[in-house]
Amino acid sequence: MHTRAVVFNIVSPSYFLDIIFIPSSPRGSIGLTMPFQQLREFDGPIEAQLPSHMQRIEFEKLQLFSAYDDKYVEGTILMKYPPHELGTGEKAFKMVLEESTTQQPMSNLSTINTFVFGKLVDECEHTLKQGDKVVLSKFQVTKSASASKDGRHRLQLELSEEMGTMVFVYAKSVKEPAAVSNVGLPIIERPKLRMHDYTYVPLNKIKGGVTINVYGVVKFFKPPYRSRGTDFSSTVTIVDPSNARLNCVLFNGNADLLPKIYKVGDVVRFHRIKIQEFNKGLQAINAPGFSALTFDGTPGAPLKPRTTSRSYQFTSTDQRTVEELRRWGNADLSIHQPTTKLSEVKPAEYFDLTCQLIAKAQVDRSAVLLKVWDGTKYPHPLWQVPVDENTLEGDPADIHRLSNLAMDVLVYDNHIGAANSLQVGMYLTIHNLHAKLATLSTEKPSSSHEAMPEMEFHLHGGTSYGRGITVLPGDCSDVQRLKQSLESALSADQDSLGDLSLLDKLNTSKRPSESEASSAATIQRCQQESATVITAHQHIRTTPIQEILDQTPPQKYRIRAKLVNYEPRALHQSVKLYCPKCRSLQEVPNDDDIDTALRGLYNLGCMTVDPAIQSHDALWYNTATWEAEEERRRRITVHFVKTSEAPSAPEHSTILVEGVSLSELYRLSERFGRVIPTSSRTECLSLNDLSIPFLIEDRKWHYGCKNCSHPQPVNALQPLLQSGTWESSAIAEVLGVQLLSYVFVMKFTYDDGSGFLDALLWNEAESFFGISAADVMIDDVLQEKLMRIMDTLCPPRANPDDGPWLECCVKSYYAGDGSEQKTYYQIFDTVVAEAEDI
Repeated sequence: MHTRAVVFNIVSPSYFLDIIFIPSSPRGSIGLTMPFQQLREFDGPIEAQLPSHMQRIEFEKLQLFSAYDDKYVEGTILMKYPPHELGTGEKAFKMVLEESTTQQPMSNLSTINTFVFGKLVDECEHTLKQGDKVVLSKFQVTKSASASKDGRHRLQLELSEEMGTMVFVYAKSVKEPAAVSNVGLPIIERPKLRMHDYTYVPLNKIKGGVTINVYGVVKFFKPPYRSRGTDFSSTVTIVDPSNARLNCVLFNGNADLLPKIYKVGDVVRFHRIKIQEFNKGLQAINAPGFSALTFDGTPGAPLKPRTTSRSYQFTSTDQRTVEELRRWGNADLSIHQPTTKLSEVKPAEYFDLTCQLIAKAQVDRSAVLLKVWDGTKYPHPLWQVPVDENTLEGDPADIHRLSNLAMDVLVYDNHIGAANSLQVGMYLTIHNLHAKLATLSTEKPSSSHEAMPEMEFHLHGGTSYGRGITVLPGDCSDVQRLKQSLESALSADQDSLGDLSLLDKLNTSKRPSESEASSAATIQRCQQESATVITAHQHIRTTPIQEILDQTPPQKYRIRAKLVNYEPRALHQSVKLYCPKCRSLQEVPNDDDIDTALRGLYNLGCMTVDPAIQSHDALWYNTATWEAEEERRRRITVHFVKTSEAPSAPEHSTILVEGVSLSELYRLSERFGRVIPTSSRTECLSLNDLSIPFLIEDRKWHYGCKNCSHPQPVNALQPLLQSGTWESSAIAEVLGVQLLSYVFVMKFTYDDGSGFLDALLWNEAESFFGISAADVMIDDVLQEKLMRIMDTLCPPRANPDDGPWLECCVKSYYAGDGSEQKTYYQIFDTVVAEAEDI
């Protein structure tokens, strides 16, 4: 006999109640979709009351970005923090879970930070209490930003109704309540949830350091692609009527959880993106609880969002916003640029072509041939790629009948993988396709007709200007227009095209399933995971390495080769300190060196506090002194710099410190915006030896050149109190310090089959990687990105022949001490594709 849940809806003027009655029931009987439910102790163990398909997973087995739809975690609420509002206006709160019945002693794997977002907060805020035992399912797992500080699990859980999260509370009772005659006891009562009014920020009003919601029109995008690491990435640039733009870099271990964008002009809604400063501008990343909706940007298209959220709010206000952005985006010519038809193509043009794939073939290791058509005919001769017909994948009859309408496209380098994944009959947009006139042969005479050059089509390597291949779903507006064009072409020449098998594909093609659309989205466009792109000098021919080695400097070259080795292999050693004045390079001091230097200072007595100094300088700072906990003889002194403005938050304050150890310096730099290590060796405070940082600003450790600096007393900072300019360059200038810059210095070894070439990468390395050398020292995400890039360019433990082809510009030059000049090579005007400008 099956057990049923009975739901009564009771309406009153002020609230709405769902009163749910469930009798004691066997395992698997709960089929509710309520996000918050209660389990009862007298109904048996927790696992007996949960759906049978759900399996428990222990904290230590959680993995980044894995799907947990049929898994649950169980724990006790160790701590629960008050709710707060995000910059989006939404509520959120944090709790710490301790794993239930853990078999191991207390460790950093037994407690985990858990964040609750959105409407789920209203249900859980007053119901969940410290000490409650809870079961959570359908959650998202992300990295914990505070694991190194709080000592808890390196991952964290995120819960929201948009993810379909289910929260079960295990309620204990002293004794089983009396039996009831019909359907049982009420499990939970909950007031009606009002629709949350989300706040959306215009792009020109965005500021750094906040989490916000935005609407925008896609100006540029790179669909989700996987590097050699564990996660997927997608880059999106959006614009809005405020004439501002925002670059968004989104990460997730599951490509399906990233925005489903098909083309420029799509309208997107992003919830919970975090704004941060990057390369002197603003950039957005996905914050905890991130979600996205994407809409076709074509006016009049159905308002059906593409999303992976199980639930989302879309009001009449949202509908008006999407429609207004559609109209605005289509009226803006910089955004709305219709795809070009084959019949309209001009020589030397780069264009986007929406088409259907007729056939494909592997030409050689470096290229794949795609035969496509869009229903129009080019008025002049087209280049036919010479290929064995037996190697063509496609219907031979279709290939023959469409020979006058088909065009051959050669696909190179990093796009080969995507081209090989395509299936005949698919609808595509080929982005940034290059049309060029073939070079006429001068070896044989020809008539005027034969002398007319043929048009060639090439999809070059890289992702400049959005170059790539997008697989389109059958129900998108571009495909609907393409189908009309193809059917018109078939109708116009029914005699020769009437038996075309592709006609059946046009008329019977069904809408792709969610999984098929997701799969197509994953391979939508090939990204430059395995190649570099030159940003200039495309006119220079590719030169074999052996020919380069035989020539004398200075010269500039373009090469196409594979990266077979790079140094240093420990990537943290690739960052150096560079003095722009004396042009010297030095290693970044490691923690041991800095700790030794700091200990040497206070062991020599340089860290004792002179009362006269404290009194003399008290006009511009306040002082606090205490003894170090582990060393009673050592005194720590912190001078809090005064400002003319109201007291500022610690993260915006400047402090001068004496007598600190390395660990204390780390903790202070995480708390305060600017930290300047000093000592009391003279009547005035002075800087320490420049072997340690003279300034720590926003976690960046700044060093000075020992050769070019002329340190001044710390009192020289006082003029900055009036100017209010506390940037690192201004501080260095008044203190007489020549600021050192962080730079990458690496040696790449290339092989093109003709020889090996060692080339240096350093003064353009930040452009090459799209990463700041200073930022990579303090940002774990950027460090992982750098490792992924190098693993992509030079795959570890791979046969060199299996590595990707890289296109690079190198220049040769002489260098030496005058008596002996050596030839060196340097990489320039080259970037990794995922770091290209957008």
